[in-house]
Amino acid sequence: MTEEKKSWDQGSFDQKMKESQEELTELRNQLQNLLVKFGLRAVKTYQAARTEPLRSSEIERLVKYELDNVIIDLSAKNALDPIVKQARVEWEKQQGTQKALT
Repeated sequence: MTEEKKSWDQGSFDQKMKESQEELTELRNQLQNLLVKFGLRAVKTYQAARTEPLRSSEIERLVKYELDNVIIDLSAKNALDPIVKQARVEWEKQQGTQKALT
């Protein structure tokens, strides 16, 4: 069985790249919001053990510490493997769904 080769469509590619850039911007915003949640979780946890309110400098240090830990977790050996695997599975599901629709 031979697959028919699609000819290059520069206009379609340019449009996809523009859409991809918009999607990347949105994903970066979502990631920033998620990292803020990590920081807030750390601040809330620490504040629960104290009677006096946290000072601004303490909040800053706690959030930076939490974000450093997130980076360390992601940098750990094999930490990205499950993410890569899940992305591959999701991609394959999407491709199967698209083929079923056509």
